[in-house]
Amino acid sequence: MNAIDNQNSELIDESTLDSPLNRLVENLSEEFKNVQPEGFTGNGQVIVNLLTEYINNHNDWKEYVFYCPYSYSRNLIAKNDMFELMVICWRRGQPSPVHNHEDQRCWMGCVKGQLEETYYVFSDTKSTKGTGLLEQSYTHPIDNGSVGYITDEIAFHRMQSITDETISIHLYSKPITECNIYCPDKGTITRKKLGYFTQYKKKVLNLPASCGSVQPLSSPIPQSINTTIPNSSNVSECTNSTSTATKLSSSSSSVSLI
Repeated sequence: MNAIDNQNSELIDESTLDSPLNRLVENLSEEFKNVQPEGFTGNGQVIVNLLTEYINNHNDWKEYVFYCPYSYSRNLIAKNDMFELMVICWRRGQPSPVHNHEDQRCWMGCVKGQLEETYYVFSDTKSTKGTGLLEQSYTHPIDNGSVGYITDEIAFHRMQSITDETISIHLYSKPITECNIYCPDKGTITRKKLGYFTQYKKKVLNLPASCGSVQPLSSPIPQSINTTIPNSSNVSECTNSTSTATKLSSSSSSVSLI
């Protein structure tokens, strides 16, 4: 049986059909068929239980571990219309920018190391509904073996490894193809398309060519890099962004690393 049998789905690597990871994908596929009273699909506690059982008892996620020297890397395991599942590899000093989740739900299971999650809200409203500058509202670790959860109703967030190397499994429902990047102390918002460093264990782009054209994000506060892009396919930085982001607060274009 296919790992995901929903219509218009993409399949997990068929060589792993009998693996614990594939069983997780199948169980998630079944759970996301269940409509909840709130209107979304998939019971949150059931999903947390599935992820917690997997990350504490299995390690075949290691087949999807691919690090990038310049940025954290998003490595796709499975994707369909209802969810996407990926391994994200982090090194110390490779934080994500502050970003939203497009009104989708996100679960994060740490399988190696330790993540730090920092919440951000608008200073004027102390929520994610507002304008202008952002402020930190909460910072906490996501330990090895635990599962975190975030939605836009809770906060925007920034993620980073607080150990030398961290690996986490991220589940998004529904899949997120683009999101907002926030510069907290400037109040600017940059629109960014999302992609993957690897899909089903295969690299998406030639890494040296794509990562050589733009310097990595080194500050914990996301900064947009104004630059001329001779070839938009080279704007990758390990997530295969294929278009120049648009800064919502101005008419200029920029590249934002995520």
